[in-house]
Amino acid sequence: MGRRSLSLSCVAVVLLLLVNAPRSRGSELEPRASATPAPISFDPDENWDGIDGAWNSFTLSVGTPSQYVRVLPSTADQQIWTVQPLGCYQSSDSDCENHRGWFFDFNKSTSWQDNGLWDLWIETNLGYYGNANYGYDTVGLGGVGQGGPSLPNQTVAALAVNDFYLGVFGLNPKPTNFTNFSDPSPSYMEDLRTQNLIPSKSFGYSAGAKYRGFTGTLASLTLGGYDAARFEPNNLTFVLGPDNERDIVVGIRSINVTGNGTINANMLSEPMDAYIDSTVPQIWLPLDACRKFEDTFGLVFDQTTELYLVNDSLHTQLLQQDPSITFTLGVGPSGGDTVDIVLPYSSFDLTALPPYQGLTNQSRYFPLRRAANETQYTLGRTFLQEAYLIVEWENANFSVSQCVWPNQMEKNIIAIQPPTDGSDASQYTNASSSPSSSLSTGAIIGIVIGAVVVISILLALLVLHNRRKHRRDSEVTGEKGASPMTEQPDDSRVFPKAELPAVEPVSRHGKDKAEHANERNPFDELNYRPNSAVTPTTPGSPGSPSTGFFTPHLSRNGLMSLSGPGTPSDPAEADNKEREIYEMPGDAPSRQEMDAPAVGEKQAMMLRERIYNGVDPLPSPTSGNGRDSLTNRGSNTLSNRGSNTLSNHESNSLSNRESNTFRSSTLASSPVQPSDIISPVHSSDRGPLTPVHLEDRGPISPLQPEFSGFRFSFEGQPSEPSDLSELAGSTTDSSLRR
Repeated sequence: MGRRSLSLSCVAVVLLLLVNAPRSRGSELEPRASATPAPISFDPDENWDGIDGAWNSFTLSVGTPSQYVRVLPSTADQQIWTVQPLGCYQSSDSDCENHRGWFFDFNKSTSWQDNGLWDLWIETNLGYYGNANYGYDTVGLGGVGQGGPSLPNQTVAALAVNDFYLGVFGLNPKPTNFTNFSDPSPSYMEDLRTQNLIPSKSFGYSAGAKYRGFTGTLASLTLGGYDAARFEPNNLTFVLGPDNERDIVVGIRSINVTGNGTINANMLSEPMDAYIDSTVPQIWLPLDACRKFEDTFGLVFDQTTELYLVNDSLHTQLLQQDPSITFTLGVGPSGGDTVDIVLPYSSFDLTALPPYQGLTNQSRYFPLRRAANETQYTLGRTFLQEAYLIVEWENANFSVSQCVWPNQMEKNIIAIQPPTDGSDASQYTNASSSPSSSLSTGAIIGIVIGAVVVISILLALLVLHNRRKHRRDSEVTGEKGASPMTEQPDDSRVFPKAELPAVEPVSRHGKDKAEHANERNPFDELNYRPNSAVTPTTPGSPGSPSTGFFTPHLSRNGLMSLSGPGTPSDPAEADNKEREIYEMPGDAPSRQEMDAPAVGEKQAMMLRERIYNGVDPLPSPTSGNGRDSLTNRGSNTLSNRGSNTLSNHESNSLSNRESNTFRSSTLASSPVQPSDIISPVHSSDRGPLTPVHLEDRGPISPLQPEFSGFRFSFEGQPSEPSDLSELAGSTTDSSLRR
């Protein structure tokens, strides 16, 4: 199951990488040009609307049933603004509704979803204020019979203020946030792109010029592209600014005025930055630049209306001079490429109608406004009469070009590809052109996800491999039965206990095993148990089940070991999956049973001294009587000292068994004295025997307290244990001092 899941994961990763792999130019898998939507060329009306000048407007259908309104494009706004009937409630203009671009009565729309009264927000830095009833409704492009796209649930504002006399069609794709940023309302441009109605969130716009030709040159608005027949191309590209409320910012290097050879002056004392905004009509410049315009053209600033009003005589003079005003644009204050946008005086020859800026009569005015600070430096619709603006919101750049005036029927619509199609951020491509071979955002995301999945699979395989290897090494080590004292592999994760191996006893002084083969331990008798005594069964013994335990016994050299029939040197634990753990032998003999004499603490300490230090605690004999050899003393058989005889396998005489002298390091040259011998207690194979009493063992018993010559001392007053159970549970004695 694990291998099948792993295989499916690998196949999924490969398919994901193949789907998101970048395609080279000319690939057979390249999508057809028809899959990319064409730009929308939004044709304007033939109306010239406005009370602050004559501007070519566009028609929208709003609500259900459709109500038609005329609006002006706004590069700063992202919403749809309309004028409601209350906008002409107190107007003295009999044709107010027509002058304001017709009404939208949201109370008559069945699809209207009211969202309350909100501020209009934009252009507050220029002194524009107002509010409107906001809601959601259906909005379509074009008038009756034009067949433009229609989108539901669009953000619509119904206003009645005079600061914005006409409605607005927002070209900015940013969303609208009414209460918080968690649930924004998308813009019209955003929905056009989302529904694949335009190739990108971009546009090309020129405001049109009524003074051009007999009837004027209409505006040009292309959504998702631009009209290449309306401008002179150049190599200058600007980057959108970081402030999304003032992002289309250009650097103005100079403003030169020329005309009839009598005027040649720069209106700017230093370069400046200005924001291009089609929402407002005028050009806002610093005060010193405005005063240079006043001196050059003979303009007079009206304090009441804050406008440069032009009377008939001045108007005639300016027409005769016919000056041209050239805006030199660049990126930053100096260096790099520049582009010149030339505006004739006709573009500044505007007419204002009441109630604009408090006017009571129709008046000519020069569309120049005094800016209080740099946040008001703006190039409005007046500038866009002669300039063609292309903004690529997704590519974060824009360009400004000089307009040209071809035949009205001539168009050359070019699509602007979004960055997801891999286009160069500074290039404009034809709608039929194929995407480039660079990685798109979707391909990058797919590659990242695929890489993360591959890395996760490799890590899982590595962990699984290490676990299997560790389990296999543990099983191999358990089968070999390696002693914890042997050298372990470097990659072993089991750290053995630092204990003596239980395979065979080890002499503490490095003596050879053969050297102790025949050495007699005087305390072997302490392990004696009569045949009738109840003892635990040994695993593997006849008639008893194997329990997996081993019986401890004291070997001849004094070390405790584990043994069992058949496997005396290879003990194992039940269900063992790791190395065996061996315990060190106890430092005291087994507990006495029946009527055997108890061993005192001094005798136990003597035993420890012999086992661990290899020192015989018995003193060397000093009298001649004590020099009888073990052979002479051991010549008597056990039959002379008791009524029982030894069995066949124990028939060897004591003299043969005890003919060797003790090989202690301290008594190597001294024979064992009669007083040092503990008579062994043997049992016959024929049944239990009565234990031999201590008085039958000889004149002097080493278990009696009168015995002296032990080479150790005690701290405090030791107590005589009743048996060896207290000593058997301890391997060290904190009171022992060597």
